[in-house]
Amino acid sequence: MSRNFEVCSFNINDIVKVAPLKPARIEFCQNKGVGGLTPNLNDLDYAVSTGISIHPIIRPREGNFIYSKKEIDKMIKDIEICKEKNCKGVVFGILDHTFSVDIKKCKKLMSLCDGLSTTFHMAFDKCKNPIESMRKIIDLGFDRILTSGGKNNVMDGLEFIEKLVDKSDDMISIMPGSKLRSSNIELFLKNNRIRDFHSSCYINGKFSIEEARLINTKIKNF
Repeated sequence: MSRNFEVCSFNINDIVKVAPLKPARIEFCQNKGVGGLTPNLNDLDYAVSTGISIHPIIRPREGNFIYSKKEIDKMIKDIEICKEKNCKGVVFGILDHTFSVDIKKCKKLMSLCDGLSTTFHMAFDKCKNPIESMRKIIDLGFDRILTSGGKNNVMDGLEFIEKLVDKSDDMISIMPGSKLRSSNIELFLKNNRIRDFHSSCYINGKFSIEEARLINTKIKNF
């Protein structure tokens, strides 16, 4: 089983720095302070030219993940641009007013994602019933779920992440993220059913290429 390092990058400069490490994917977004928003799509040509698999986040605004028709229409246009720009995947998540996965709206976006890899992002951690929500996400056809286990960081969510992995029956990749660092990644690597790992590699408020190298090495050598 291959194990994959996904780097969350918030600007082109960080993508350029991490590209030589050849991570499996880059989740490309902007505005780290609000958890990531759709990046400037004019930057996609350059990002894709690095040869790394680019997966932009499709999130039109900060705040909750309950979107209006106008916002959904914007997300649809953004996915279409991502396909035109030869991105390899997209990252999104939509909830309804009961804080469950909005199946109808997710299906609408997923219908545009033929040929793209898909990640349901940390909207998942806002779901009231995460096990039931995971099953809905599996049925929708997503490839992976990015999660901190419903906590503020993966260390606090480790136990629940392992429960999700167990309940998933390997039908979807459960990808830990949110303060996943070289100092704690071994705890997740010990579970050989976890195959994707997500980190922004931020140390003291800045992207650290050394941290990225350490995480990459630990994933490859574990």
